[in-house]
Amino acid sequence: MDRVFQSVDAYLKDLEAEMLRIVDDQSIPLAEKNRLMEPIADTKKVLVRTKSALLEIKNKEYVAGCGMHKIR
Repeated sequence: MDRVFQSVDAYLKDLEAEMLRIVDDQSIPLAEKNRLMEPIADTKKVLVRTKSALLEIKNKEYVAGCGMHKIR
């Protein structure tokens, strides 16, 4: 699972670099910057949520057993 985290982190860094490139480019009008940034921001949100969910799975303690034996 560590490779997945490394991949997600690398992709997040790439997205941030792309965002900075767009922000720094003075030739791009503000409305166009907003249009270009929106899918990057949406992708970043998904990756952050995915990483959080994967961390929950990684840190969860799984126990063997069947839940059918529990008393009602």
